[in-house]
Amino acid sequence: MPQYLYKKDFKSEHGSVKVKLLLLNFQDENNINFIYSPHLDLTGYGANIEEAQKSFDIVFEDFVDYTLKKKTIGKVLEKMGWSVKGAVKKPKKVIAPSITSVISKNKYVSEIFDTYPVRTFHEDINIPAFI
Repeated sequence: MPQYLYKKDFKSEHGSVKVKLLLLNFQDENNINFIYSPHLDLTGYGANIEEAQKSFDIVFEDFVDYTLKKKTIGKVLEKMGWSVKGAVKKPKKVIAPSITSVISKNKYVSEIFDTYPVRTFHEDINIPAFI
């Protein structure tokens, strides 16, 4: 069984991030597999779960790398409903909004739960390590 709690340490010349994310896995009517992070609104997809996971890895790393380079990661996360502790340009700790608030504010997430059988695990989310 694949893991739906995504754990990743990302480091670049612009900073580092340690993350634990709740992931949703579902398959659409065309049998395409999706890995979706409702807290970051990021999606990976593929013909099977492994391809979807690899696709998600790329999307996640691109998101983190870009927002660290632009020093906008805190601002972007705040817009998504995350609580940011420390400076917005270089937050020390950020806490994700509850999944129920994400579902109520994002029609796409609601549609996923309403349309497809979804597999998931739940755990608190944070991005605590910036250098």
